[in-house]
Amino acid sequence: MNKNIRFVFRMMWTIILLMVLLNACTSPSRKPSPSSGSSLPAITGESQTPALENQLLATVKHAEGLGPGNPLLLSSLYSLATYYEDRKEYDKAAVQYERALKLKEAASGSNHPDVAAILQRYARLLQAANRPAEAANLLLRSEAILAQTSTPSSSQ
Repeated sequence: MNKNIRFVFRMMWTIILLMVLLNACTSPSRKPSPSSGSSLPAITGESQTPALENQLLATVKHAEGLGPGNPLLLSSLYSLATYYEDRKEYDKAAVQYERALKLKEAASGSNHPDVAAILQRYARLLQAANRPAEAANLLLRSEAILAQTSTPSSSQ
């Protein structure tokens, strides 16, 4: 089940990223770069990084307007956290993982397997940020949730 949760989160992140990139590529306000001669912006590179971040932030802001229970908000926060994590902006990523964690706990309860998946991802971030004690606490909590939710029920 844990693999399924990770797959769903990755798919949501991929869909949001594709939406952002599609929006960036089709925006009428974009002007072609003199060196490329193309009207499509480069997808990679430092010059596009702020645009991608701004698009992700705009998606989060839009999703916040849809209400705290909207699944787009959770996936948008998760995507933004992943973006910051990939850029090694660990403090910014931690804020977004924390927000996503609180939303998921409010929606599904603190012992839900999806909460455990977020805790695991957040713990990996904290390990990368050289915060091993905090990471260990999150991993212990995640393992406790998974142990509790994977206990086989008695046969009738």
